[in-house]
Amino acid sequence: MKFLSFPWLVQDYIQKFMEPTELLFLSFCSLRCRNLVSQMRHTPTYSVFGLEEPGKMSYALVKDLKRNNTTLLTWTWKRHFWGRVLEGWSWLKSKDIDFHCKIIFEADSTALLWCHTEKQSSRKRFATALHSHMCEVFRVEPEMQFKLSLDYMDELPYTNTVRDVTLFDTSVNSKVVDKFLEKFQVTRVLLSETMKPCNPLYDSKRLNNLNNLFICSAPWLNGSKLLRWNFENLLVSDTGLWENDLINFVNVWLNGNNTKLHLFFHLAYARLNTVEVVDHFELEPWNPERDILEYKLPVREYCEPFIAEMNEATMRRTGVLVRQSDGLRAVLRATVNHFHFHVLHD
Repeated sequence: MKFLSFPWLVQDYIQKFMEPTELLFLSFCSLRCRNLVSQMRHTPTYSVFGLEEPGKMSYALVKDLKRNNTTLLTWTWKRHFWGRVLEGWSWLKSKDIDFHCKIIFEADSTALLWCHTEKQSSRKRFATALHSHMCEVFRVEPEMQFKLSLDYMDELPYTNTVRDVTLFDTSVNSKVVDKFLEKFQVTRVLLSETMKPCNPLYDSKRLNNLNNLFICSAPWLNGSKLLRWNFENLLVSDTGLWENDLINFVNVWLNGNNTKLHLFFHLAYARLNTVEVVDHFELEPWNPERDILEYKLPVREYCEPFIAEMNEATMRRTGVLVRQSDGLRAVLRATVNHFHFHVLHD
């Protein structure tokens, strides 16, 4: 390979102009190439396994806090592939990776691997080994992130270190959800993007183990369920909550419970009278320069559009609530559509 005959500075300069997928395949070429790519100054990041449809999985890198991702590989095990596939069969080999497939490079530089002859166990081993390769060569953090429909969870790689999970529409029940959350030890973030009313989270027994819960639609969420959860940050919309439920939630915090609570953000689209909720409490004036609203990393990663939407809306009520037992302060804000409860931890 002529590339390896160049001086190291030239090799390093060339790599800076290569796409991530190109660097990945370069690292597969030989042990020397693998070491060469690993010597680059890769910015530490996280990976995302995507499994949104049957017979297809993707592997992407998180580029920034806005959750913009760079997809490196997509592999499919569908028996029939759309269009003609002229490429011959290849072996991807590197340390623990030994994968027989056809490689098709798409217009956006994403590599599509077609491996319809591989068994599920082989695909799972490949996904696991690929992630290990990315950790060793590209400084990807070991904790995985999943974006999937749980109908296809049996295709996921072998791991018990999962950082975040995004769930799409699924036909499984809450027992399968709880089995998944327990098996992969999901505790940091669960984002539910399904808009269907029959969300299996409805009967889940393991949501209490989650620190950050972001749910796009939860008409099944009532006051009693809300009080049983013990989260740090909750963002939820389209719920079954009413004014008294929100008042009870705040009162529970005032009584010294929900000690790890940071943020509760409720989006109701004018179904609730959020002003009535805030007016129920005796509040001090809110000084934004003194009582600064700071958001923890998971909220900044997943909820920035919702926060921006509320900040741009007309505030009907704002104020600061003080818990007498320990002096902890919380900001309450209300717009026509939003209720925002923000605890000011030191």
